[in-house]
This record gives sequence, C-alpha cells and structure tokens, in this order.
Amino acid sequence: MSGFPANDAASTDAESTRLLAVMARRIAASLDLRETLRIVAASVVDQLGFGCAVVNMTRPGDLCEVVAVAGSPEAAAALLGTCAPMDTWRKLLADCEPWGELRFLDHRSDQRHARSIAGWVPPVDPPGGRRPDARRRQLLEQFAVHAALAIEHARAHTFLARSEQLFRAMFDRSPIAIALLTEDERITRVNEAFEKLLGRDSAALLGRTATELRRPDSVPARRGTDAAGPPAGQYEIHFTRPDGRPVWGRVNSTLLAAEAGGGDPGLVLTQIEDITIQRTMQARFAHAATHDRLTGLPNRTLVLDRLESALTEAGRGQDRVAAFYCDLDRFKEINDTLGHAAGDQMLVEAGRRLSQAAREQDTVGRLGGDEFIVISHPVPSTAELIAIASRLVRAVQRPFALRGEKIALSVSVGAALSAPHDDADSLLANADRALYAAKAAGGDGWRLAVSG
Repeated sequence: MSGFPANDAASTDAESTRLLAVMARRIAASLDLRETLRIVAASVVDQLGFGCAVVNMTRPGDLCEVVAVAGSPEAAAALLGTCAPMDTWRKLLADCEPWGELRFLDHRSDQRHARSIAGWVPPVDPPGGRRPDARRRQLLEQFAVHAALAIEHARAHTFLARSEQLFRAMFDRSPIAIALLTEDERITRVNEAFEKLLGRDSAALLGRTATELRRPDSVPARRGTDAAGPPAGQYEIHFTRPDGRPVWGRVNSTLLAAEAGGGDPGLVLTQIEDITIQRTMQARFAHAATHDRLTGLPNRTLVLDRLESALTEAGRGQDRVAAFYCDLDRFKEINDTLGHAAGDQMLVEAGRRLSQAAREQDTVGRLGGDEFIVISHPVPSTAELIAIASRLVRAVQRPFALRGEKIALSVSVGAALSAPHDDADSLLANADRALYAAKAAGGDGWRLAVSG
C-alpha cells in the first residue's frame, strides 16, 4: 500500500474496519507468539502505508527487545534482536515531534511484559508530502489494541503448548507407571513404566479397560456412591502379568474435569506404584503369624479363629461342628531313635496325610509337638463324623518311607460334635477327653464324645 487514502472520515472509518479485519484474519492464522508479532509489524506496513514497523517486547530492567521488523531489510538487519532501554525509544519518538508520538496502552499481563506500547515515527519523505493525520494515527492505535489482544492470545497458546510439552515429558519419563483413562476406565495413554509394570506394550493396553487387566478378586472401592464411575482416590489393586507373575499396585487416581461446555468427557489420571515386594513380605509375615513353621498348616491361633467362626455360623442355622484331636502314637520313641530331622519329616508327612483325609472345606492344623487338630463344618450327622474320624486313622496307618526304610506309625483321635450352646473351649475340651480315651484303649483308633 503506497501513501494514505483520502482524508475524509467516512472513508477512513471504512478503511479502518477493513484493515483491522485483514490483520485479524492474518493473526488468526498463527498462534505462535513471534509469528503473531511479525504479522502485526507487516500489517502496519502493508495495510497502513508506513515504510517501516518495529515491534518491541519489554524485558526485565526496563529494556525493550526488538522482536519483529517489517518494511525495511536494512532496519531488520540492524535492529532485530537488539535490546535498548525504554528511555532510548522515548527520546527517539520525542525527537520526532510533532509527527512522532509515544502512546502507552494499559494492557498489563505480567511483570515481564508490563504493557503494550504503540508508537510511530513518520516517514522521512512521506508520499505526496503529507504526514499521518489524526484519524490515521487513531487507526494505528486501534491496530495496537488489537495486536495486544492477539499477542496475549498467542502468548496464552504458547504457554499452554509448553505446558503440554512439559506434561508429556513428565508423563513419558516418569519412573512411576502412569495412564490416562476415560470415565468408563478405558485406557487412552500409558507411559513406558506402565508397560513394564504390567508386562504389556502400549498396543496391547490402549483401548482396554482396567477391569480386563486386574484380577477378578481385586475390585477397588468406588468413590462416593457413584458405582458407575471410575474409582478415584487411593486404593490397592492386584494385576496378573501375561507371564503369570502377580503384581500389586498402589493406585492414585484423579478425575480430571472436562472443560466446561466443551462437550469432551473427563479423563482419569492414574498413577500406580509397584508394591509387590511390600505385599509379598506382608503376606509372608501374616502367614508366619498364623501357620506352623514346620508343616505350613494353620497354627493354634488360626485354628481357634476358624473354630469360633464355624460355631457362630452353625448357631445361625441347624449345622453342627466337629473337632478331631489327633495325637501320633509313640512318636517320642521314633524321634529319639531316628533323630529330630527324621522326626520332622514324619510330622510333615503326617500333616499332609491328615489334610488329604479331611474334607476340602475342613481346617487341619498343628497345635505343637505331635498334636494335630481337624475342624469340620458343617457335619450333618454323627455318621459323617465317624466317617471322617475313620479316614484320619487309616491315613496315618500306612507305613512311612524314611531313609529307604518302612516306618510304622499310628494316630489316636478324639472326636467331639458340638451342641447348640457350645463354645470353642467346651468343644475342644470334649475332643481332648475323647483323645485320652482313645490313648487309654491302646491308640491307633478313635473315640467319640458328644457334648451336652
């Protein structure tokens, strides 16, 4: 554009609208901040007819950095990227009076970019010998206002883009397993740590739901009362890798709210800390606290707990509970002649045989020494109790193979069947009395005591 258009108000207003629309379209085509500033400078030259346009951005220390130059290659080569104090630009424009002016537009954003500045220096030899009139200067000021808004828009977009880049870098490089899920728990993005934790690559994970990956018996608590939504907050979950190795994870899930009015569904940011070692150690400690170290059978503590539970359940119905006290006959003689190591082997084998003779739902435990106990529930009749006691005796009667020899062993069993108001102590006391009766009869057999 050469020179200025006619100087009447109507044509200037129309031209103002047109030129601002042109600049707006050009700026809308780019969201990069530096490119937006270049377009602003080019629009001043192309649309308003100035010979050169310079755009500065304020920097700390009251400095101005030239970030865009249009209209003069020489000026661009000399100025682009340079920094000068604000006072230098003020003096430059003041020396051009009455044709040069400096206008401050209060468009504050942050401390690094305190305000947008509109200023101009008239051409040394304006076309037609005319200077920019008041309306033309007003139009330039409108350009500055629109440019300031465009700059803020581009700056915000740049900030969001950088934030997204930072998020992606943190997401991808985090040593903690991270995934993004939809509200119906479908996986949309995972990082490398997540792939390693579950033993699957992203191709095998994307699009699948968390329910498909966790064990059926591992169901996290739902947040609030929304049973349909994804679980949020912190909880533990049990996965199984394709190689069969179990993995325990401590999950932290955060529901990322959808953008208001955007129509996009929310996402769930899920972080999983591998706690498999901790859970394994906890399970070992718990097992050691409730199981016999030698045989691996439930110890007295666990047996009594299960007996109390069985009696409570039986009290709510018509079921009965049976207790079988089992004591190996003359085991001390075998232990003394063959040694404790051999005796331990026989205890382990005896516990295994008693477990096989009992029913699947029964509890077989070791109380200590050569004493074992079997808790059976439900036992519908005395006949069923007798059948179980007989199997226990026969299971131990088979010879034991030890050091290439056949060792004979037997067991005495005292059986007791619960009455409606029996507790654990009374039932075990009855079974203990029956055991002594079996021992007194010579062992290798069972005796029955019915309480009440």
